Amino acid sequence: MSISNDRISCFACGACCVAFSISTLNKPSGEKCKNLTGEGLCGIYEKRPKVCSDFAPDEICVLISSLPFDQKVNVLQKIYGC
Repeated sequence: MSISNDRISCFACGACCVAFSISTLNKPSGEKCKNLTGEGLCGIYEKRPKVCSDFAPDEICVLISSLPFDQKVNVLQKIYGC
């Protein structure tokens, strides 16, 4: 993890790509985005929807970074009411 200019760098875990709904992609909350690669990266990064490009990792991402993937998704869904 690194913080530069008060911004937290993405951990590239992919938990947000499962936890949140992405209406532009017809992706409901709790389902893996079809564009998420096995490495936890966005397969359409350069053409991703605005809602995705606007998402900025925050302190929650830092706090859950050491959790197993499924727990990360559960925490995000509980905190953000997904």
